[in-house]
Amino acid sequence: MLRRIPFAGLLLGFALAAPPGVQPVEPLLTAPLQVRFGPGGGAYLELETRIDLACVVVYGESEAFGRIALDQQMGAAAHRNHRIVFGRIEPGRRYFYRLQGSDPAGRLYASRTYSFAAPKARVDPEGAVNLASLAAGARVVAVSSNYGGAANDARWGANAAIDGDPATEWSSDGDGDAAFLTVELGRAVEVAAFGFWTRTMGSSAQVRSFVVEDGAGRIYGPFELGGADRMYLFSVAGARGWRFTFRVQSSSGGNTGAVEVGVFAKP
Repeated sequence: MLRRIPFAGLLLGFALAAPPGVQPVEPLLTAPLQVRFGPGGGAYLELETRIDLACVVVYGESEAFGRIALDQQMGAAAHRNHRIVFGRIEPGRRYFYRLQGSDPAGRLYASRTYSFAAPKARVDPEGAVNLASLAAGARVVAVSSNYGGAANDARWGANAAIDGDPATEWSSDGDGDAAFLTVELGRAVEVAAFGFWTRTMGSSAQVRSFVVEDGAGRIYGPFELGGADRMYLFSVAGARGWRFTFRVQSSSGGNTGAVEVGVFAKP
């Protein structure tokens, strides 16, 4: 026999199932939001929250948004150090965005709407061509490891460090200071500068310094990185070759790796 459920009970159940209100996210940020730009004009946010959050950014050319950018840090769990890369943006245009997140208890947070202007021109280091790139004919011939045992062309694989895309990054599988990546160029060159853009997970995975070894075993560096915000360039003299190994010398440990590495030839 079917039991009758009081209508008031249905209303009570509906009320208990209602979603929570949205709280401002700004009080949970350790620093104001700041959009940064990498090689090729790519835009990204790096931020730290005071509590664990799972975050996304909605953005677009108006406050109606229409596009979404996901947190690039590993795994679906909430965490405190976030890297969110915007998709394709057009030079010189203004974009509006809002940071949104949820904590493990289901509480919802959102920022106010912010905006940024994309650079009017490409932001390539010193206007030079990075020869350590897939587009220039380079390839990865050795790597210490890829996160989760992934292939070089998979997510977190070594090819992400030479694809020219700031939205991707190579991550080692916990190699820390032992991480390395060997790149073979399309031709032998006289090197003007090496470049390195470290990945970071905030409290770990950030490279502080690195060295470069050429095919003859000569070592260049160590080179000290100023942060994880962009590719840093380091001029060198007497370096020539077509195969170069980038070796981490010091780091904050963990899944160290690179957003991009660079080899720039003399004119």
